[in-house]
Amino acid sequence: MTHQLLYTPMKIYYIMDPYCKWCYATSDHIMQLFDTLEGKLTFEVIPAGMLVGEFVQIQSPDNSFAIKRSNASIAKETGKPFGKAYEASLQTKEMVLDSEVPSRAIMACRATVSQQTLHFAHEVLQARFHEGKDLNEQTVYLEICEKLGIDKQAFFQHFSSDEIQRHTRQAFLFAEKYAEHYPTLIYEENGEMDILTEGFSPYSLLELRLSKLLKRNRASF
Repeated sequence: MTHQLLYTPMKIYYIMDPYCKWCYATSDHIMQLFDTLEGKLTFEVIPAGMLVGEFVQIQSPDNSFAIKRSNASIAKETGKPFGKAYEASLQTKEMVLDSEVPSRAIMACRATVSQQTLHFAHEVLQARFHEGKDLNEQTVYLEICEKLGIDKQAFFQHFSSDEIQRHTRQAFLFAEKYAEHYPTLIYEENGEMDILTEGFSPYSLLELRLSKLLKRNRASF
């Protein structure tokens, strides 16, 4: 089984997971980097499959205290607060946390309109950690499609297809091979890969590291 990726001389792989709180905390920096570099290199979103199989978890009010304490620590370190609706959902809702469904949605977006994939992934993180929505519900992706102007019929055809399920599994294998922490950004130039960052990084550090890598190709921000 091979991971089928579009090849370009300069690319950033963004390995993330829809249930990764650090990915949410870093998401604004990722979007800022994308806006700065749009048209200069390609971004490819790789959903990681952090919570699949035996690692699927259950959110319930019984474990809300520990989760909220962890959230407070992340928010303090990163400056990115979690949404009030999400915090409330921890105390009122039981949810199955399975990365496969939202990851498949991200891959379905890529198949439908690839240039919107990063924005789609960003909105999935917002839906989870700001709005407290259940990512098992297809209405979440319907709303994101409407917001981003994505053809809903084409999206859901891909979402339900065997091909997208296969591509999602391939993405998980790619993430397992190249990332130990999330989010991970990997810079690729002419087939050579370099880790840009693992976990949370301030935007200034992302910018500095990428500037050094881009100099190898005499490119710049």
